[in-house]
Amino acid sequence: MQTAQYDMGVDNVSSPNGWKQRLHVLTHSQEVGLVVLLALLLVGLYYFAWREMRFYLVPSRSMEPTLYPEDMIITLNQQDYHRGDIVVWPENGEYIVKRIIGLPGDTVSVVDGALFLNGKYASEPYILEGMNYFIETPVAIPEGRFFYLGDNRNASDDSSLGITAAPSGQNNNDLYLGHLDDIIGKVVFRYYPYNRFGKVASYPLINVAGQ
Repeated sequence: MQTAQYDMGVDNVSSPNGWKQRLHVLTHSQEVGLVVLLALLLVGLYYFAWREMRFYLVPSRSMEPTLYPEDMIITLNQQDYHRGDIVVWPENGEYIVKRIIGLPGDTVSVVDGALFLNGKYASEPYILEGMNYFIETPVAIPEGRFFYLGDNRNASDDSSLGITAAPSGQNNNDLYLGHLDDIIGKVVFRYYPYNRFGKVASYPLINVAGQ
């Protein structure tokens, strides 16, 4: 009888009520609340102060089909930026959202609707359609600058205008190349609309030679 009486006790840890009581004490203790608050503060400090997390609204159709107008996106600062990254930077009082195509030391050209990096074809499965313009003379990207394009190539104000909008026989490349130091961050997440909620991935943009 003593053994049976011991097994029927409701205060042992295997009892559902015992676990509920312990969980209640744990979740309502001041120490646990302070630890959780501290953890949240550290996470917030890391993302907002160290990684410079920012929130933006996509302003136009120039990044379709990857990003659509009024998509709400999050950027994080990066130590280095790479071809294929979608980035945000300020220009003339507004924020630009485009994809990095060329970095210092690269050459960029467009022939028959296709992109060529350093003289070799580069596949771009993310674009809406092929380019309807030509950049036959390769554009050389100088130190500290980057060549950018929208994924909706034929409806995007971007680095292509340095050639296509220039007077015949001239180029305005310097006016239409971005400054690496101006980049605020890389687009990493879309949080609205909810049906497209999720990570925004970069594309490893290289040419057929693996460069």
